[in-house]
Amino acid sequence: MTAQRTATRTLLLIAAFAAIGAVLMAVVAPFTSVLAAAAPPAYALVAGGHSLLPFLARRLLGVRWAATAVGAFVGVLSVGSTPLGILIVVPLVVSGAAFDGTLLVLGRWRGGEVRGRFGEAVFAVAALVSAVALFLVSIPVMSPEHLAPVVLTLTLAGRAGGQLGASALSAVVARRVLRAGILRAPSGSTHASS
Repeated sequence: MTAQRTATRTLLLIAAFAAIGAVLMAVVAPFTSVLAAAAPPAYALVAGGHSLLPFLARRLLGVRWAATAVGAFVGVLSVGSTPLGILIVVPLVVSGAAFDGTLLVLGRWRGGEVRGRFGEAVFAVAALVSAVALFLVSIPVMSPEHLAPVVLTLTLAGRAGGQLGASALSAVVARRVLRAGILRAPSGSTHASS
């Protein structure tokens, strides 16, 4: 396959992941906006679901900034369907960029490999970095009564649990997609761990 055809295929797959993510965002936005106002720690855990498709794209496509691109496109497509409007782009891009950036750094540190025996640990670290980034982005929009140390700690724990859950679920889905032959394993080093 030529480089141009590969790039077109990759962009179409990123767009497909983003379209599915935007539909899911529209479906859950009414529920999650109420949950965010009432119980930030619970919202933080549930919101990890928004990272599933970006994380899955990163694993299946083997493209360095796939999670960031999917997050950005989901955000742009979701502007009209969420109470946050254009601001929805910020956490989605931050999450994807933190995940992708961590995989890039750790992949280089490990000699370009993000698979094998420690591959899932690298993805887990990337998910935790994205959790911390999302937590930091969420602090300015939290109501003053939710800025108590206990609520903040529980919210950070919820973010960590949600992002780790999204990473683990993306690993399971990626393995099944590859096993079923729906997509081929990418030739790059950042895909579902072997």
